[in-house]
Amino acid sequence: MDQKDVFLMFVFLGAIARDVSERTSDSQRIAAHAQRIPPQRIPRNARNAALVYLAVMSGRSRPHRWMFVK
Repeated sequence: MDQKDVFLMFVFLGAIARDVSERTSDSQRIAAHAQRIPPQRIPRNARNAALVYLAVMSGRSRPHRWMFVK
């Protein structure tokens, strides 16, 4: 698995866990948005990047430069 696949896996699993715990239905929207991020913009540690990304999507953090799609 390359870095983007690992990132997307952690994002999707985290989004599903968020859906279950908070009774939302945002996992497909979050995963679709994460797929648009180019692989070269994802930081080296895909797990931490996914955690930060999920924090941004839930409103607990501000977006980082690498999250913006160009």
